[in-house]
Amino acid sequence: MNAHHDNAPLYRRFAELLHRTIGLDAASLGHGAIERAVDQRAAAWCADGHAEATLTDYWEAAQCSPSMVQALIETVVVPETWFYRDADAFKALARLAHERLAERGTALPLRVLSLPCSTGEEPYTIAMTLLDSGIDAAQLRIDAMDISERSLAVAQRAVYGRNSFRGNAFPFRDAHFTRTEDGWRLAPRIVEAVRFSRANLMQLEASTLGVYDFVFCRNVLIYFDRDAQQKALQALNSVLAENGTLFVGPAETGLLMRYGMQSAKIPLAFAFHRGAPDEPQLNGWHTAPLATAAALAMTRSQMPALAPPHVFSAQPFAWPDPVARTPFDGVTQFTPLDSVAPHMRETSMAAPLPAHNPPSPPTNAARDTLQAAHALADAGRLAEAATAINALLQHHAPHADAFYLLGVVADANGDANLARSQYRKALYLDPQHAEALAHLATLLELEGDRDGARLLMRRASRAQGAQRG
Repeated sequence: MNAHHDNAPLYRRFAELLHRTIGLDAASLGHGAIERAVDQRAAAWCADGHAEATLTDYWEAAQCSPSMVQALIETVVVPETWFYRDADAFKALARLAHERLAERGTALPLRVLSLPCSTGEEPYTIAMTLLDSGIDAAQLRIDAMDISERSLAVAQRAVYGRNSFRGNAFPFRDAHFTRTEDGWRLAPRIVEAVRFSRANLMQLEASTLGVYDFVFCRNVLIYFDRDAQQKALQALNSVLAENGTLFVGPAETGLLMRYGMQSAKIPLAFAFHRGAPDEPQLNGWHTAPLATAAALAMTRSQMPALAPPHVFSAQPFAWPDPVARTPFDGVTQFTPLDSVAPHMRETSMAAPLPAHNPPSPPTNAARDTLQAAHALADAGRLAEAATAINALLQHHAPHADAFYLLGVVADANGDANLARSQYRKALYLDPQHAEALAHLATLLELEGDRDGARLLMRRASRAQGAQRG
C-alpha cells in the first residue's frame, strides 16, 4: 500500500462513494473512521490474493464489484441499538395503534416500518409492544429493513447478548426471552411477527412498498448532510400514510420541523405527522417556523397519559447516574464546560466542583421526586415539574438528570437560552449524559451551528454506546 499521507485524494473518493451509496456524511462519522474502514477492507482484499496491490488498485477493483462496496459499507456501519431504546416512543405507538384500529376497524392490518432496523432490537420491540398491548398478530404487518446483511443475519437469528438490554428493568425479557448458553433467545411468536429484508434508504422503492401507518427511522439522519437528509425524508414521506406517524431520534426533531413536519405532541416520543396541506411549501415539503425540538415534542398531548395495560417498558427515564457529593450554591452558578467547544461555554460564577470528591447515587427521596417530576412533564404540567425539581435542588446534591429535565421543560416553554444553560449544567455534572448531549446538539443545529451540533452528537453516540444494563 502507498504511504498514508499520499492517499488523501483516494480516501476522499471513498468518502464520496459512501455518500452516493448510503448518504453518509464523512464529517459526521469522522474522516479518520472512514480511512480506517478503507484500510481494513483494502488489507483484507490484499491478503486475499492481491499482495502487491496498492490502494489505487483496491479503488479500481471496488468500482466493478458491488460485493466489495457492500463489504466496505458493513465495516463503516456499526450497529448501536438496544431493546426499548427511547421507550416513550413505543408507549406512544401502542396508544396510536389502538386509536387507529378503533377509527378504521380491523379489515386492514396496521403496517409498521423500521428502517434502518439494525440488528433487530427496534422492530422486535415494536412487535412486543403491540402484541403485549392486546393487538392480535393477524392485525399487524411489521417490516424491518437495513442495508447491512450482517445486521440482518443477527436480527433473524434473534439471540441477543447483554449489550442489547440496557436500563434497570427487563420484564419484557422475562416474558419473551429464554436464557441460552450464548445469550437470550427471543420467543418465536415475536420473531414471526417481523419480516426482514435488505433495503437502502437512499434508494427506497416506495412504489413497491406501499404506505405505512407508522415509520421508525431513528438516529440515522444525523449522519447525513443536508442533501442526503432531504432525499431520505422525501423517501420516508412517500411511504408514510396520509395520517401516519414518523418516529425519529431525539436529535433529529429539528430537522423534521425544518421541513414542515408537525409534532404529534407526545412527550419525549419524538413523533411527527405531515404538516397542514395549506402551509407554504419548500422543495415539495411543507415549511414551518423553526422551533426547539423539545418545545414541540413536550407539548401537552390530547391523548391519554397512560399506555394500554401490559405494555412493557425499559424505564426510559431511570436515574442511575451518580452525583458528586459537594456543596452547590444555587442552580445557576457553574464553571465553564471544559469538554464543550469554546463558543459553547458560559461564564463562570463560582469555583468548580472538586473533582476528587467521590460520586454517590441520589437518595430515594431525590429519585422519587425526579420520577414524579418526569410524570408531571409527561402530563404537560410543566410549571409543576419545574417547581418540583427546583425544590429538590434546594435540599439535595445537584443531579445531572434534574438539570436535564429542567432543560426539557425550558425547551417546551420555548426558552432556548434557559434550556441551553440547563443542558450544560447537566453535562457539567455528567459529561457523558447522552440525552443532554443530544438535546443540546439539537439546539445548536436549529441555530445553524452544524459543527457544534456534530461534535455533541458524536459525544452522545459514544455515551449511548457506553451505557450498559
